[in-house]
This record gives sequence, structure tokens and C-alpha cells, in this order.
Amino acid sequence: MGKESSSIFGDKRLEKGFTKLLQNLQSRHSTLLSELSIDDAQEAQFGRFINNKKVDSDKLLAHYWKNSEVDFRGKDLLVISDSSTLSFKVHANREQLGPLSGTQTKEGFEIHPSIILDANQGACYGLGGIDFFQDERPSNKEEEVQKMERRKNCWKLPFEEKQSYKWFSSPQKAINNCSGALSYTLLGDRESDIYELMDRTLSQNWNFVYRSRQNRKLHISENGATLYERLERQPIRHVFSIEAKQTGKRTAHKADLALKFAGTILKRPGNTKNNLLARQIPINVIEVKEMPDTVLDNEPPIHWILLTSHPVESIEEALKIIQWYRWRWVIEQCFRTLKLKGLNIEAAQLRTYHGLKNLSTLALTAALQVMQLVQTRDGKTKDTIDQVFLPQEQKCIVALNKKLSGKTEKSKNPYPPKTLAFAAWVIARLGGWKGYQNRKPPGPITFVNGLSKFFNILEGYYLII
Repeated sequence: MGKESSSIFGDKRLEKGFTKLLQNLQSRHSTLLSELSIDDAQEAQFGRFINNKKVDSDKLLAHYWKNSEVDFRGKDLLVISDSSTLSFKVHANREQLGPLSGTQTKEGFEIHPSIILDANQGACYGLGGIDFFQDERPSNKEEEVQKMERRKNCWKLPFEEKQSYKWFSSPQKAINNCSGALSYTLLGDRESDIYELMDRTLSQNWNFVYRSRQNRKLHISENGATLYERLERQPIRHVFSIEAKQTGKRTAHKADLALKFAGTILKRPGNTKNNLLARQIPINVIEVKEMPDTVLDNEPPIHWILLTSHPVESIEEALKIIQWYRWRWVIEQCFRTLKLKGLNIEAAQLRTYHGLKNLSTLALTAALQVMQLVQTRDGKTKDTIDQVFLPQEQKCIVALNKKLSGKTEKSKNPYPPKTLAFAAWVIARLGGWKGYQNRKPPGPITFVNGLSKFFNILEGYYLII
């Protein structure tokens, strides 16, 4: 009876499987159970745990945060959400995962995680919540017609029954797991520009920063203008420069950005089926648009229109919101770490959707440990080394630091030993980075390689101490 009632999983024995599997994911950076285990018995144990029906993604994260020592009291937190598709080769002995458009050789599902960042420093605390979506595969023409009809009439469904509800449900899980903070700000890309989502967010006393994707109608008090017309009338308040990161659309470059901002009132959409929605929502809107002089070749200019519930009455407040939006790159880099060049989740051999969801949740948790090192690599966050590494691991890092430091000051670790930045410098050096601060900083894959090498060294270190 005690085993059943004292564990989130309903069986305390399952917690051992959780702890060991997560540790091995973090140290070996693989998602193949054969590579994560030391022998056949442990591989079987991991397989039983990950496929156990008592174990699911929500319970995995609830257990993780229940045992976390992070204290969120007094903190302002960002809850950043995004979606990504995991693609797997069709396996004859695997449960069907759902079709992927444009391919007959792969199938998969969508993940929609919410990660927690410190709003003041940008430090990454980890994975707070996650939702999964599996597209249905019609077995005949009639089912295909029914599927198309459902999609056509999706707008008529209650918000809770739409897939877009993920922009509320996943952050809600994250906030429940990471409770006690002073404030929460939900942050999303264009897909999160949903009137009902804004209304729901505010009803929970949370704030939001959502990127605009449509020219919304404004309340009658705004003289009938649309959102973009309102922005067009605003003067440029400020011009500033950023180092734009490389994306699929543009190359890395220094971009000069023009800033506008204004307060306004959104009008409830006329086609909504929910008459309980607020008739109007006061917001602030921020526009960032790249100046023509810094646009490279025929690449699209940077152009963001951000909707926020936070006050924006000064240039400083606007720039703070923009910095929050730029921190979205953390979740994008997390997806990169999860996939081919990192933990390679899409090579996993599990045969069930249930098992793959559980493994993906744990793998994302491990990937975000990598992102903690990326975030702290320049020493600007206040993270301490014991937030990530155990005491014996810290001793090994100190020993490795002596070996990896050069003779000149420029080639030595510049950070205090108790900081996570100190450990990040050592791990990056193991991953192939040269250690010079004036060089390109180490990225997620460098840290993945460094952590793998570190934990291999650690096994030998344990034998000689």
C-alpha cells in the first residue's frame, strides 16, 4: 500500500528506473537503450520502465520537479513554447506513429514543449511541460473525407478541443510544476496569435508575449483602425543593432532595427463561437523592422510584431520584451540538440508511441541540461556548478581544468570554480573548443560532445580516487 501511495508513478520502485535512465541520457547522450545500459539486464529494465503504462510524460516531469531543489520564489519566469515534428523510419514491428506529409518512408508525431527561463538573466531551468500530437492515418476514402471535413470545421470547436489549445495546456503544466514564482510570462511565435489564448492567459493572472500573424481589428475607440494601420501611424522611437543569428531564411549578420510601440485595444473576433470571451483586450504592440541598409542581398528583413500584456511606456521596456522574444532561440537550439547532431531521438528503436513519448520527454530534459551550459558559457547568469554537477563530478572538473588551462591568461578558465560557467568552460574544451574568449563561442553540439567525453573520463576518475 505504501509503495502505491507515496509515488507519482503509483509504484515507488519505478523511481529507480527514472533516476538511472535520466542519468545515463545526460551522460551518454544517446537514445538507444542498448547504448544507455551497461548490460542486457539493465537494457531490459529501461525498456520495462519506458513502456510501463503507469509512466507518462506528465508524471515524468511532475516527479522531476518534485525532486528539484530550484526555488522559484521571488522570480519572474518566462514560459517559452514551440512545436517540432519527430520523424522516424517506418518499422514493420512498430505501432503506427502517424503520417508525415511528403514521405512514404517515414512517420512520426509532433511535440509541443514549454521550457522555463529566468526573465531577468535568461538562465534556463529546464523542461516544464509537454504535449504530444499524432496525426491519424485514414484507412479508406470515406475516413479521408471525414478527416478533411473535421479540419474544415475545426474553427467551430471549443478551444479545448482544438490542437491550438497546446499553447495554453503545455504552459499550464509547466507552471503547475514550477509553482511559487512571482510572475509568469507565456511566450510564443506567430502560431500563438490566438484571441482566446490571450483571454485565457490573462484570466490566470499570467502575462504574454505572442508574435502577431494577422492584422487584427481594433476596438471602436481606436477609430476603426486595424492593428497594422495603428503601427503605421507611429513614429520610429529608437534604432538599435543586434547580431542576428543564422536561420534558414537569412545569414548571420549585424542588423540595424527600427523600433515602434503603442498601446491599443483588440476587438473580439466576429466569428468566435465563445460569447464568454472578453469583448476587448487592452494590449501593447511592439514592431521591430530591419533598416534597408543592413539587409543582405535578397534575404527577407527581420520584422517582428509582438503583442504583449506587459506595460510598454519606454524604450527600455520595449527592448526588454524584444530580448525575451530573442531568447526563443533556446528552445530552437534544444530541438537541434534533441535530434540528429545531439541525442538523435529519431534513431530510437522503441516500438510504441507510448514508449517514444516517454523517451522523448526524458531526452528533452537531458537536452536542456546542455542548454543550461550554453546559456551560462559567458558567465552572465548566476547559476552555480552544483545546479548541474554532483560533488564528485565537480572535483573531476576542477582536475580537468588544470590540465586544459594554458600558460597564458587568455588560455585559462576565467570563471570562479563554484560557478556553472567554470564547468561550461571545461566541458566546451573537452568538446573541441579552444578556450579563447575572442573566438566563436561553443554551441550545443560542442557541449554534447564535451559531456560525452567528460562522463567517459569520469568513470576512470572514480576508479582512482
